[in-house]
This record gives sequence, structure tokens and C-alpha cells, in this order.
Amino acid sequence: MDVADIPVPAALAGLRRVPLDGVLLLFDRRTGLTALCDGPETAHLRQRAPRVVQFAITNACNLACTFCSRDLDAASGWTADDAFATLAALADAGTVEVAFGGGEPLVFRGFAALARRLHAETPLAVSVTSNGTRLDDAMIDALAPSLAQLRISIYDDVDHRPILRRAAGRLRLGVNWLVTPARLDRVEATVLALYELGVRDVLLLSYNGVDRGLHLRADQAADLAARVRALAVALRGRVQLKLDVCWGERVEAVPRLLDGPCPAGRDFVVLTSDRRLAPCSFHHASWPVRDAADVLRVWDAQRAALAAPARDPGCARRADYGLGGG
Repeated sequence: MDVADIPVPAALAGLRRVPLDGVLLLFDRRTGLTALCDGPETAHLRQRAPRVVQFAITNACNLACTFCSRDLDAASGWTADDAFATLAALADAGTVEVAFGGGEPLVFRGFAALARRLHAETPLAVSVTSNGTRLDDAMIDALAPSLAQLRISIYDDVDHRPILRRAAGRLRLGVNWLVTPARLDRVEATVLALYELGVRDVLLLSYNGVDRGLHLRADQAADLAARVRALAVALRGRVQLKLDVCWGERVEAVPRLLDGPCPAGRDFVVLTSDRRLAPCSFHHASWPVRDAADVLRVWDAQRAALAAPARDPGCARRADYGLGGG
């Protein structure tokens, strides 16, 4: 049975239909609404492409954060036309979202035009993660019609308050905030301050990398879990408070961005600025790709390698997260 012929609830009939393994994914790119339908009618379906592509459109950045995970020596090898062609073909194969990052995507020449073209000519949801420092009124006006979501990564050395005030209400806005031992006592104050600035979606990130001083100890992870549970109750219905998948089970029984095992390398992949495919931004393994055909070939042929743990501490796929009980 073709996906177009599979019966779905009437309220979901207008959503995009994409086959996954044994289930039918229904997706609304405007709101991010996702529904899964399964039954005898969907048992034959198979996933044909990664669901989400995280796209490092450039390696250039106007900041120099000490904890940044990107390879500072990596080239910036994408043109706007190459990026569009690759993403359009992946959309045809079943990809539903591109999440641009970098580097800083807003320093990529012609980025707003690329976002507009993807929105107009493909069914992809277009999201961006940015440091926000290039987000003036003109950029907001240029991006707003095309973006499903803008996520601002906030840093201690950047005053994010005017950036968030400018964007709140004009874009579907989220914030990424890295939780480190030094920041643990500021979780509640930070989330509440973001709420006051108009942010309704906060993602708490874990550190992945070799600096042991930036990883939470087991007792600190338990402390974070208690803080997040209390915040989630206090802000229920007002703020989406989520944890990234790399926390694994260190902070169980709290809201998560994704349930279940880490989907990196299968449900989502990373395209690096130097035109390589990797399971995630923190992974040591990558393969060169020229176009969508290469992406799909590697995604299908390298399943075991794409599912392997990253070498650096912090990966949820590693025994004890590679932290040795710390």
C-alpha cells in the first residue's frame, strides 16, 4: 500500500507522510507536530533517508567559545546552490527537516535567500541554531517567513537579552544552554529569566569533550534532574523544558528532547562544513560526501559505524558515558 493510501485520522490528513521502519510518520513543518501511525497497513514501510539533517553550512564564526566542538581547521566547502540541491534531493527521499548550524550560519553569504528557497521549493522544515549576534531586525524580517524555528545558543560573554527581546514573538524561538558544574546553581534563575524575556522553549545541553571540568559528576547530574523536575512542574504549560539526548540516563525521569536510545546516525545525521557525513557533531567518524546520493549511500552502508559510540567523554552510547564513574 502506498503511503498516500494509508488511512489516518481526519485531523492529521493534511500532514506530510513519510515512511519509517514499520510506521508512518506524519509531520507538520509549520508547528513541528509529529505523529506516528502503525498497524498492519504500515508494517511493510521502510525508512529511506535520515529524518533530520543537521547542516553545518559554514565553519566560520564571529565568536570563539572555548567549549566549541567544531574542528577549527575544517574548510567551508558548501555553496548555496550545492546545499539546496543536496537538501532538495534528501527531502524527496524522506528527510523532513534541516537544522542549520556551523560555525555561525548567519555569517554564510546568502543564507536568508537559501532558507527562503528551501521553504518555497521543498517540503522541508527549516530550522537554525545561531549565537544570535547577527540577528538584527532586517535579518529577522528576512528569515521569519521561512523558518520553522530559530534556536539561540546563549553564552556568558554575550548579552543575549536584547537579542531575545528582538526575536520573541516574531519567530518560533528556542534557547540552547550548556549546563556545566559552574552553571548548575544558575539553572532555575536562567530558565526563569528566559521566560521573562519571552522564551517558551529551553533545551539544556550536556558537554561532550575531553575537558573533565565541564562534565557533571554523578551527584551533580542527580542534582540537575531534581532541579529540572521542579522547574517542569512550576512552568507546566508555559515553557517547554527539555534535555538533549546526550544526557542519557544520567538525568532520568525528566523531560527529554528525544525518548529512547540515541538516534544519531539513523534518524538524524550531520553534514559538516567540509562536506562530510557524521553521526553527530561530537563524533570522531565521518565520510566524504558530494551530494545527496553519497549521503544516502553512506547512511545505508555504514549503519554499524554510524551507531558506534563517540570516542570523547560524554557520549550516551559509551559505558558510564566515558567518564569512568566521575
